[in-house]
Amino acid sequence: MRVKLTRRRVLLLLTLATLIAGAVQLNRTQLWEDSQVYAGWRVQHHVMLPTCRLLDDEQRVREHGLFSACFDALQRFKRTERLAPRSPHLVILLHGMGRSPALFRAMERDLRAAGFDAVAVSYPSLTKDIAGHADQVELLLARARGVEKVSFVSHSLGGLVVREVLSREGDPITAIWHNKLKLGRVVMIAPPNQGSELAESVAGLPPYHWIGGPAAREIAAGPPFAPVSPEIEVAIIAGGTDGGSGFNPLLSENNDGVVTVSETRLPGARDHIVVPALHTVIAGDPQTIAATRNFLETGRLR
Repeated sequence: MRVKLTRRRVLLLLTLATLIAGAVQLNRTQLWEDSQVYAGWRVQHHVMLPTCRLLDDEQRVREHGLFSACFDALQRFKRTERLAPRSPHLVILLHGMGRSPALFRAMERDLRAAGFDAVAVSYPSLTKDIAGHADQVELLLARARGVEKVSFVSHSLGGLVVREVLSREGDPITAIWHNKLKLGRVVMIAPPNQGSELAESVAGLPPYHWIGGPAAREIAAGPPFAPVSPEIEVAIIAGGTDGGSGFNPLLSENNDGVVTVSETRLPGARDHIVVPALHTVIAGDPQTIAATRNFLETGRLR
């Protein structure tokens, strides 16, 4: 049963969300979108200005200007610094709403040490709908070089973006990356696969839409989201408490403070576990990282 939030609780939730979103909007990572990734380096374009920049694997700006200038600079650095992917197995990590690639800093480091060419992608999650974010990911895959396989690790909204990417057929960009990359495995961390009770509860209030943008409206509207083929190996890591009461007493069942365990489930998923961690920090939890690495390597979370 859906819980009914009191006006006071809704106002408290919106106040907290407004403070968080205000900080996020000032965060420069919401202003840059990855256009190409290679060996930890990335070409980004500004979401509002006709300018690009090239970042190295330590996030230092190495070139700034038009896309062609940044692309040419990347080719030059490939030669002078002998850049090459760490592995032919690329792992794309997609953060959640209002977050940045920093969410996956520990995960990215761990997966690289395990032999994967892991890269946490930057995308302006408050400015586009799910399909728009999927367009960006597909372009990155079409431009990928030096890799043969791609797997995905997502947090929250990122899981719905991955679902959209994997459901597409027939588009020219889709055909390009499908023809050159073998699909590996998918790990979704705290995904609102069945919608969000919390989002639905506050969706009637305009600030929710002002803060979260188009993708937030889609989450509140709920499923159906893009289907996932049963042939794709998917695992789900949900957050919750050991006792099953959940971190947020406003929600109707065990939860990570934002998403309930039931909302994370996806029919056909190969594995599912609950980690005792809050929604905002679950991606960096050691148990989450170990389970993700294990699934990518073996097809089991543990």
